[in-house]
Amino acid sequence: MKSIKIASYLFFGVLMLFPVLSQASAYWMEIKENRHLNAPVNIELVYGNIDELGIRHRQTGKELLLAGAFTFQLFSPKGSITQLKMVQKSDCWQMNFLPTENGEYRIVGINCTHPVVDRSASGGENILPIDYLCGQYLIGTASPQGKPVQFLDLLVQQQGKTINIKAFRDKKREQAKTKLRVFNPENWEKELILNENGEAVFSATMEGMYNIRMDWSDLKSGNFKGVAYTSIRHRCNFCLFIE
Repeated sequence: MKSIKIASYLFFGVLMLFPVLSQASAYWMEIKENRHLNAPVNIELVYGNIDELGIRHRQTGKELLLAGAFTFQLFSPKGSITQLKMVQKSDCWQMNFLPTENGEYRIVGINCTHPVVDRSASGGENILPIDYLCGQYLIGTASPQGKPVQFLDLLVQQQGKTINIKAFRDKKREQAKTKLRVFNPENWEKELILNENGEAVFSATMEGMYNIRMDWSDLKSGNFKGVAYTSIRHRCNFCLFIE
């Protein structure tokens, strides 16, 4: 069985082809792994894009600076919670932790400080975005046993080349027929549909980084930093690396 690494990107059936190429910029996490107890694990929060050749490029402008508004927590295999401190580097924000026990560590982040996406000039609706990032770090042979901890959350488990996804909203299984999106290492996009259990499955067809995304819109209006909005767009991104 090929091992699975987890990172996190700022995306029912079996995935065979990715028919759409997405080129938008986004946030993602990269976890620098060593798989040893009591050895530091470094996490990098990145803002960037993927070019036509599937190569990832880190960006260092305003968006990277805004990424510092994310807050992250680490959930240990035994359930303890640690706040992760971010330090800005030249092309990322860096965090680290020290794993002291075998099992699954969950890294989760949220940014609820994004400005309203103002589309009033073009006649569109204003949207307030809230972003969630999540990933796993596994030590030992235990299977992931995590529980949902964010308003939008994704739990992922690998069995060979098969990737099983469980989607949650407000810590409850998401409704059947909800759509997820998966971006493969070349950034081709495929749509998945949740079954009656709030689950979806796809097959990893190549090595590299896969990103899983769930969106949910709350049709609640309001005002944020002096700008009115008509709805809130919640987005959860889970990114995993398969080798």
